[in-house]
Amino acid sequence: MEESTPLSSAEKKELRGMAQRLKPQVRVGRQGLSGTVLGEIETALAGNGLIKIRFEGEREAVRQFCAEIPEKTGCEYVGGVGRVGVFFREMSD
Repeated sequence: MEESTPLSSAEKKELRGMAQRLKPQVRVGRQGLSGTVLGEIETALAGNGLIKIRFEGEREAVRQFCAEIPEKTGCEYVGGVGRVGVFFREMSD
């Protein structure tokens, strides 16, 4: 898998706008990022490219999850509000 270029601010803004109409596809509980949850995130990214994830827990835990998910899945954190994060990964052909 080749490394993609980071998204520009304008691209992130457009993706956030598109994500407003999405419902969270994955929920991350207080137990964190288990192998099962990461598998669900991978499946959702492969199927859609742009996904919303709802987190349970404190703000610091949510920030940590938003930093860990891109490292572990190769996606990019686009933005988020409160306990919801938006992630994007180019879909393979």
